[in-house]
Order: sequence, then structure tokens, then C-alpha cells
Amino acid sequence: MKCQFCEQEANVTYTKVVGDKSQKIHLCNQCADDKGITNLENFDLTDMLMSDDQFAPAKAEEHAASSKSECADCGFTLADLRKIGRLGCSSCYDTFGSEVQSMIRNMHKGTQHKGKVPEGMLKEIEAKTKLKTLQSKLDKAIANEEYEKAGKLKNELETLQKTLPVDAK
Repeated sequence: MKCQFCEQEANVTYTKVVGDKSQKIHLCNQCADDKGITNLENFDLTDMLMSDDQFAPAKAEEHAASSKSECADCGFTLADLRKIGRLGCSSCYDTFGSEVQSMIRNMHKGTQHKGKVPEGMLKEIEAKTKLKTLQSKLDKAIANEEYEKAGKLKNELETLQKTLPVDAK
């Protein structure tokens, strides 16, 4: 088997398992040492969990570039986020938004909380979500000058609003 980075003989197989999916990467000793896989003191499992495919050759340059980005307000870097595991300030959410989304997607089954809802609240929450979706579709239809579609969406939106309690709107 050949190393996926330098085409030498691969002696190390790194297997990453997330949920029900696994990914194998074959490396020679030199590339494994360079990536920190064989050195357990420097092996950064958190860093690997935070990216979909950190060791893919096509993403290596992109990963290095994104590590250098910095929050304009607090100076926090992506490397700091990976090391500490939390953000420096509220502006970091804007600066590192895509990286945080990727981390959450890799660590959890999704990016939306789907926990328990108090009995009787589920229909109201679903209606509010549908209301927001319809409103955004209506805004988009108006912006695209699709007035027939906008009219239908407006009617549907008004019908839905009538079914909601006054305090839920």
C-alpha cells in the first residue's frame, strides 16, 4: 500500500470513525511523524475531530490558511480555538462560523437541537418555524418579482397566522 501524500510504502494506517462512517488514511513513517500521528505526546485528536478531512492533500493548504485567520476584536485565532476548545469573544462566532459549524457537525448528529419539547408546545413551535419559512419564501418571491407565487405564499401565510394564538405571533 502507498502513502497518500508521498507515494512511498505506507506503514501506518490511521482510521477515523465518526458515527457509522469510517475513513482510512495510509501513511509512510515520515508523513505519519510529520502529521503527529505516531507521536502520542503531540497527537492532537481534538484537531482531527474538528475537521471533516484534515489529512486530505487537497485540503492541507486550505487548513493552513484558515488556521491563520484571526478575530478582529480579540485577536483569537483558529489555532487558539482548537487548542482551548472555546471562542474568545462574540465576534469569534462571525469570524470562525464555518469552522464551528463543521466542528459541531462532526461532534454531533446535526446542528439543530432536537431535544424534548413540553407537551402541547410542539405544534406551536412547528407553526412558528413554518411561519418563518413562508415569510422568507415570500420575501424571496417578491425580490425575484414572482408576484403570482408571492400572492399564494401571502395567502398561505395569512391562513397560518390565523391558526396561531395571539401571543405566539
